Order: sequence, then C-alpha cells, then structure tokens
Amino acid sequence: MHKKYFFFDVDGTLASGLTTIMPESAKRCVARLRENGHFTALATGRLQASAAVVAERYGFTHFVADGGYSLTLDGKVIEMEGLPVADCISFIDRLEAAGIPWAVTTGNERLCITPDARYLDVAPDNYFPVRVDPSFDYHRMDRLYKVNFACAPEDENKIDFGGLPAVRYNHDVLFIEPTEKQRGIRRMLDILGAADEDAVVFGDGTNDVCMFGQGWFSVAMGNACDALKARADYITDAVDQDGLWNACKHFGWI
Repeated sequence: MHKKYFFFDVDGTLASGLTTIMPESAKRCVARLRENGHFTALATGRLQASAAVVAERYGFTHFVADGGYSLTLDGKVIEMEGLPVADCISFIDRLEAAGIPWAVTTGNERLCITPDARYLDVAPDNYFPVRVDPSFDYHRMDRLYKVNFACAPEDENKIDFGGLPAVRYNHDVLFIEPTEKQRGIRRMLDILGAADEDAVVFGDGTNDVCMFGQGWFSVAMGNACDALKARADYITDAVDQDGLWNACKHFGWI
C-alpha cells in the first residue's frame, strides 16, 4: 500500500470534545493505519509537554505541537520555538494597565505562573496548574510559550493584541499561542522527504483552517465548523459517529 502521512487534530477530531478520550473506532482506525505502513502524527496547539501526554496515551511518537512551533519525531523534540517575547511583554504591559489578570507558561512544562492571585478565579480547572508568585517579574522573561488572560467574548474588541495570535479556551479565558499548524506540518514533511500529495490532514475547528488548502488532502469531521467544511476536500461523519474510521475506509487507507 502506498504510504500516506496523516496529521490529526486532537480535540473534536481524534477525541470527543475536550475530553482527550478517543472513541473505540478512532483507536482501531489509527492502529490499522499504522499496520498498513502509514505515518500517523498529531497536529495540535498544545504545549509540547502537554501534547506528549496525549501522544503517549495513544501511541503517537510523532507530533506537531505548539500550534506549529514545535516538532517531535520518534519521541524526540527536534525543534521548538516560543512566542516573540518582546511583543508579549508589551502585551502584558497593556493587560496590567487595564487591570486584567493573566498567567504565562515560560518553559516546556505543564505550569502557569502569575503574580496576580485574581487569575485563579478564571483559571480553567482542566488546564495547567497555576503557581502564584507575587515576585514574578515578567519583564525578565527570555522565553515564553503561552499567555493566558481573563477576557469574556464581549470584551475581545477592547483588547489591543498587537498582532499576536489569540485562541479562545472557554468563555472566560483567551490564550496567546501560535496558530500555524501548517508551518509545523510543512517542516515535518520536508524533514521526512514526503510529497504534498501523500499528506492527509484531519480537523474540526477554526484553528485547523490553516492546515486546509495547503496542497494536502483535507478531511473535515462532521462536527467541524462551517469555515473548515467549506475548505475541505472531504467531509466525514462526526468523531463520535465513527468519522475517522469511515473516512479512512472510504479512501482505502485501512
């Protein structure tokens, strides 16, 4: 069978919602793809250390994480780039001036740091642990991977993002994090010497739009947003309705 290179978003594509729990049909699909000699990888906005937890759970040794800014191949981090520190410091200056609580992730570990205990009021329960350090001086940061801050949807237009990419996590919190999954996938394909026509991307959300229309075959889940479906080469069933299995069976990949 001709080898294909599959890249899967996690939440809403491989797994149901934000649960990171894969339906049994999705597990069987990925296992069969590997048995047939295909390359399988994750493509996620998660921090590399966070993506590694999901990857290990489901046997993925290759993944694009950090929204395209890090590559892990055969279980080893081969590239990892952070956010532009100076731009983020300026952004936090503006948050401070507006009295908006925030937290940052400054290393490749599942941890947020904030000098402001008010951030605990909005910190997602199912995300990274938060350490409150009143002495933390964000002006001295030399690397940075995420900025999380309190912001309801109706207040987004009041924020000067300064060109930084923002992703909504829930009603109360926005993240500043890379949104260029296509960049990481392109880089990994180049390293592997794989042709564009052999790459297949699966997604469901607005942060997956960047992966579609890149010359790779694109599959939108049945539960995908309309913007993604409009760009897809193929629309399968929802993740909980055997979407992965049905698409891969349809095209003879499994």
